[in-house]
Amino acid sequence: MTRDGRRESDPRAEHLLARFAERFGSTDLPVPVDAVASDLLGLLVVESEDIEVSGLLVPASRYVFLSAREARESAGRRRFTLAHEIGHWVCQCDEGRGAAPEPILCREADLSAGGGGPLEREANNFAASLLMPEEPVRSMAARGVGAAEAAERFGVSDIAMEWRYFNLGITDARPG
Repeated sequence: MTRDGRRESDPRAEHLLARFAERFGSTDLPVPVDAVASDLLGLLVVESEDIEVSGLLVPASRYVFLSAREARESAGRRRFTLAHEIGHWVCQCDEGRGAAPEPILCREADLSAGGGGPLEREANNFAASLLMPEEPVRSMAARGVGAAEAAERFGVSDIAMEWRYFNLGITDARPG
């Protein structure tokens, strides 16, 4: 985090995208988050009507459960939730520590910009870095593309892109 409270890009997300590109070819936009989860990391992604949280990572069995209701309501939200759960896997389970024994549950409030504790903020920052890689975001912004248009291109919600623009210092307007 920078001195003014903005979040810097997570280099682990950039590394993961590089691994994906090396193994499967280039990563066009929007980032193929489902393929990153399943094909690269070996996570099984399941949409469930039975969970009352946005996402649930079960490290021991490598399952990621996503709320089917939220997935129907917003493709961008589904993508961010999945990237967030990938963030938990990469940041808290897969860094030589072995799988965490307990499932990680993420509620809607945990996925907001300031939501949850440090592990939730870490997963949010990872998700933003994965779905909205810094170089392409900066390139698009330099061409005068606004956050709403960029959000569409990256397959994320407008508010997610507004936060990314803010955190990268592209805009000083803190999202409301």
